[in-house]
Amino acid sequence: LDPLVQKNVALLGSFSHNRPIWQAVLRLLASGTLNPRPILGKKWPLDEWPEAFEQMHNAEIVKAQLIPSE
Repeated sequence: LDPLVQKNVALLGSFSHNRPIWQAVLRLLASGTLNPRPILGKKWPLDEWPEAFEQMHNAEIVKAQLIPSE
Protein backbone atom coordinates (compact mmCIF):
# COMPACT_ATOMS: atom_id res chain seq x y z
CA LEU A 1 0.00 0.00 0.00
CA ASP A 2 2.88 2.40 0.70
CA PRO A 3 4.00 2.61 -2.97
CA LEU A 4 0.44 3.60 -3.95
CA VAL A 5 0.36 6.37 -1.38
CA GLN A 6 3.92 7.56 -1.99
CA LYS A 7 3.48 7.79 -5.76
CA ASN A 8 -0.06 9.20 -5.53
CA VAL A 9 -1.45 6.39 -7.69
CA ALA A 10 -5.19 6.18 -8.30
CA LEU A 11 -6.50 2.64 -7.97
CA LEU A 12 -9.84 1.90 -9.63
CA GLY A 13 -11.77 -1.30 -9.10
CA SER A 14 -14.37 -2.90 -11.31
CA PHE A 15 -18.06 -3.28 -10.62
CA SER A 16 -19.48 -6.72 -10.02
CA HIS A 17 -23.00 -7.79 -9.27
CA ASN A 18 -23.82 -9.63 -6.07
CA ARG A 19 -24.71 -13.30 -5.67
CA PRO A 20 -28.53 -12.89 -5.88
CA ILE A 21 -28.16 -11.09 -9.21
CA TRP A 22 -25.99 -13.87 -10.63
CA GLN A 23 -28.43 -16.50 -9.36
CA ALA A 24 -31.31 -14.69 -11.07
CA VAL A 25 -29.37 -14.45 -14.34
CA LEU A 26 -28.49 -18.14 -14.20
CA ARG A 27 -32.17 -19.01 -13.67
CA LEU A 28 -33.13 -16.89 -16.69
CA LEU A 29 -30.45 -18.57 -18.81
CA ALA A 30 -31.50 -22.05 -17.65
CA SER A 31 -35.17 -21.39 -18.40
CA GLY A 32 -34.42 -20.02 -21.87
CA THR A 33 -35.95 -16.64 -21.00
CA LEU A 34 -32.62 -14.90 -21.56
CA ASN A 35 -30.84 -15.54 -24.85
CA PRO A 36 -27.17 -14.49 -24.65
CA ARG A 37 -26.41 -15.16 -28.33
CA PRO A 38 -27.11 -11.63 -29.63
CA ILE A 39 -24.46 -10.08 -27.38
CA LEU A 40 -21.84 -12.79 -27.73
CA GLY A 41 -19.45 -12.30 -30.58
CA LYS A 42 -17.89 -14.95 -32.70
CA LYS A 43 -14.46 -16.50 -32.33
CA TRP A 44 -11.70 -14.52 -34.00
CA PRO A 45 -8.17 -15.59 -34.84
CA LEU A 46 -5.79 -13.68 -32.60
CA ASP A 47 -4.42 -11.69 -35.53
CA GLU A 48 -7.94 -10.30 -36.21
CA TRP A 49 -8.20 -8.75 -32.74
CA PRO A 50 -8.72 -5.19 -34.10
CA GLU A 51 -12.04 -6.22 -35.68
CA ALA A 52 -13.20 -7.89 -32.46
CA PHE A 53 -12.25 -4.85 -30.37
CA GLU A 54 -13.95 -2.50 -32.83
CA GLN A 55 -17.22 -4.44 -32.54
CA MET A 56 -17.00 -4.33 -28.76
CA HIS A 57 -16.17 -0.61 -28.84
CA ASN A 58 -19.20 0.04 -31.09
CA ALA A 59 -21.42 -1.95 -28.67
CA GLU A 60 -22.27 -4.45 -31.40
CA ILE A 61 -21.21 -7.27 -29.06
CA VAL A 62 -20.23 -7.56 -25.42
CA LYS A 63 -17.75 -10.44 -25.56
CA ALA A 64 -15.23 -11.61 -28.13
CA GLN A 65 -13.23 -14.81 -28.02
CA LEU A 66 -9.74 -14.61 -29.48
CA ILE A 67 -8.15 -17.88 -30.55
CA PRO A 68 -4.32 -18.11 -30.70
CA SER A 69 -2.92 -18.93 -34.13
CA GLU A 70 -1.22 -22.26 -34.45
